[in-house]
Amino acid sequence: MKWDKPPLWPVVLPPLSGFSVALLEVYLELPVLLGWGLLMPVVIIAMSSISLLLLPERFGSRLECVIGFVFMVAVAVLPQLVFPVWFIIVIIFWMSQSLYIWRRNYPNFRLGIWLGAGSMSGLYLGSLAVFNLMS
Repeated sequence: MKWDKPPLWPVVLPPLSGFSVALLEVYLELPVLLGWGLLMPVVIIAMSSISLLLLPERFGSRLECVIGFVFMVAVAVLPQLVFPVWFIIVIIFWMSQSLYIWRRNYPNFRLGIWLGAGSMSGLYLGSLAVFNLMS
């Protein structure tokens, strides 16, 4: 997908959704209710990839975008288990992609990776904010 001018929604909506999941997770105490612990916000973010199926037809293969989104969520979470500062790499990757991805014609899988990185960046930043506000 290639845009004529930089779009605002792919840069703003994914991090806001991740940030809101981090805030709602603490506010609603979802892990306590369902007993999921730390994976509950990640599962909510991964399930939000279904909303990408509502993209307009001009975006092309929406399923490819969903697969890219879920792939990026996995890439953002699994190394975090071993490498504790992996979230910084995910945030820097998303910021660098946000600067130039709209200029070229990339496949929808790459668009899904960008949106997934944005959601996980918002989740990481929201979790840091909640941790600092709650302590």
